[in-house]
Amino acid sequence: MHLWQKIFVQPVFRRQLWQWVFSSKSVVAVLGGFVVAKEVLSPRLSLASVYDTVRQHFRNRPLMTVEGKQPLIRITSRPYNLETPLHYLTTAITPNDAFFVRSRLALMPTDDAISYRLVVQGAVTHTLELTLRDLQTQFEPVSMTAVAQCSGNSMAFFSPPVIPGWNLTHGFMGCARWTGVRVQEVLAKAGLRRGARTVIFKGADRPVIDKTPLVEKSFQLSAEQTLGEDFLIAYAMNGQPLPYLNGYPVRLVAPGWYGTYWVKWLERMTVTEDDFQGFWMSQAYRVPTQRVMPYAPSGETRPIARYNVKSVITAPGDREQRPVMQPIEVTGVAFDSGVGIQSVDVSIDGGTTWQQARMRPADEKYAWHIWTAIVTPRALGVVTIMSRATSIDGTTQPLQAVWNAGGYMYNAIDSIDLIVSPS
Repeated sequence: MHLWQKIFVQPVFRRQLWQWVFSSKSVVAVLGGFVVAKEVLSPRLSLASVYDTVRQHFRNRPLMTVEGKQPLIRITSRPYNLETPLHYLTTAITPNDAFFVRSRLALMPTDDAISYRLVVQGAVTHTLELTLRDLQTQFEPVSMTAVAQCSGNSMAFFSPPVIPGWNLTHGFMGCARWTGVRVQEVLAKAGLRRGARTVIFKGADRPVIDKTPLVEKSFQLSAEQTLGEDFLIAYAMNGQPLPYLNGYPVRLVAPGWYGTYWVKWLERMTVTEDDFQGFWMSQAYRVPTQRVMPYAPSGETRPIARYNVKSVITAPGDREQRPVMQPIEVTGVAFDSGVGIQSVDVSIDGGTTWQQARMRPADEKYAWHIWTAIVTPRALGVVTIMSRATSIDGTTQPLQAVWNAGGYMYNAIDSIDLIVSPS
């Protein structure tokens, strides 16, 4: 179907329009001369911070204060999308009032916990309608520490840049202690009918335009008709009720899975005997199954799924000034989908040599590790510090992230520049 036909037959989303424009052979040819040859065919030099791309393309990152939150970096204000500054990400637990805010739809539900109901329906033996108090009293409470990370976290570091893209650096993530009930216990109470295959989780936020798809994500049941025991319907975060902007009164917690699956303001669970083909699964949040040239058609795609291995330098900040020959403590976080982090290594010579960082044990398998390393710059000028995490299964952060049009799942080796001055 041609684009002009799509416009009159079905809604076209902004990213689809841009992807169609940049899939044009003539546009790709032009980009090939000006961008691709420079930034794609030649790998990014490891002696340059990943923040070089941010400084070049994304300069306006003002702070914004909303109710219940510290000043966070404003990405969009309607709906709220707010990034956590890195200085809040130096501890094992991210404070509720500093936790990032990710919203897809502009109309958020009310915060009336009294009238709240979670409906469980579909291929079940009996439909459930649970109040918040039901969730808190009829099931065993479970607590779990886990990283929540938006699938677009670090999008601004892709080189060449994603178009259209958000200026997200590393702050669309946080680690919290979640408390709630296991999804599988709620499903067991409803009773799954024979043939039940998929569970669809639906959020209560709504779009301004009726044709915009509602937020619905799905997971397939196993052959034993269960979901992973770690999936939670959470009503508390770090010992407090969920912040409103983070899903109050109830949200889905899917440890080890990208945040697009962590449905906020959860209002409905529908069990079906078929695969779910909704927009957020079949069209959005997908990545190519094969490597593609930037701005070229994506070809066959698959839904994003679980976290890849990642480390992030949280202190010092990029472009900070430090004296020569003085030891510097570099700190950061590292995590993966729950396999476990084996090591984090740090380099100050472009990856020629690496030293192993000290790593504090994670609180639990889905939490992040806090790591530290002491480095000593011995020359004046710009020194690039790099961090690289390796999982227990041997998976290591790559030098470059796999480029995709959505800007998802970025996990390249992290790096910052320090300005080394005379002591």
